[in-house]
Amino acid sequence: MPLVDGDSVSLVAPAGLVNRDDIENAITTIESWGLKVKRGKNLYEKYGIFAGTDSQRLADIQNALDDADTGAIICARGGYGVSRIIRDIDFSMFRKNPKWIVGYSDISVLHLFVNCKLHIASLHAEMPLNFHKLAGSSVSLSSLKESLFGEEKEYEWHPGRSKEGQADGIITGGNLSLLINMLGTEIKDYLKGKILFIEERGEYTYSLDRMITGLDIAGVLKNIKGLVIGGLTDIKESEIKYSQTTVDIIMDAAGKYDYPVAFDFPAGHIEDNMAFVLGAGVRLTVKGNKSSLKYLK
Repeated sequence: MPLVDGDSVSLVAPAGLVNRDDIENAITTIESWGLKVKRGKNLYEKYGIFAGTDSQRLADIQNALDDADTGAIICARGGYGVSRIIRDIDFSMFRKNPKWIVGYSDISVLHLFVNCKLHIASLHAEMPLNFHKLAGSSVSLSSLKESLFGEEKEYEWHPGRSKEGQADGIITGGNLSLLINMLGTEIKDYLKGKILFIEERGEYTYSLDRMITGLDIAGVLKNIKGLVIGGLTDIKESEIKYSQTTVDIIMDAAGKYDYPVAFDFPAGHIEDNMAFVLGAGVRLTVKGNKSSLKYLK
């Protein structure tokens, strides 16, 4: 699915509403990479907090999925909304002609469906809504561009607290809240044997505990091959301070299982949100104060 100079990409907003100026500036950046941008017909529509009605957002994502001349679908932002339309999306043309689906946060719903149900890779990466906040040389934008053009990066980082080990498997996941939202669907069974990536922003510590505990009660944590934790950003304390840190909560739940656990992967709601491929085979290695994630050939 690597792009080449002159390829077309579709820019759609399947979730929250967007600011036209911010997105047009981001389009200028994408075009500077040698790509042609097709704007979704309803890109700048507004319906409450959403970028148009469910039917408008569905129409844009469906058109992009069906467009044989589109090499990637770049989601303008997250927010909330993909869950409302995911069951109505027809992936039949996408199966025949896969292309990158790019985004994170609420776009995790799309990632989970295409990774787990269709066995097609997708790209967890920065979205146009945030381009104006970043310098043109930002590593998050650079890694997005490189990934779109097929330059697979291998990551090494210092994970802080971790659990040593090595595991090979398909990496999938995304935003923790959206993952929890999908546990009542068939996605739960598809997570077995995967390396799970999670990240989160703006939750209370007790809420993070509730979601991690939910993954454990549902058997998800027991049945995965490894756990990678990205940004846990702006986690809030309630009036009475919680008894554990976010790291303690996750390690108490996942640390009892026999697989590697690595914190601080550079992806999620963080400034340096590095692009990486979900739905790809990877080797996760955690040893001492170093972790690595390498794609399997």
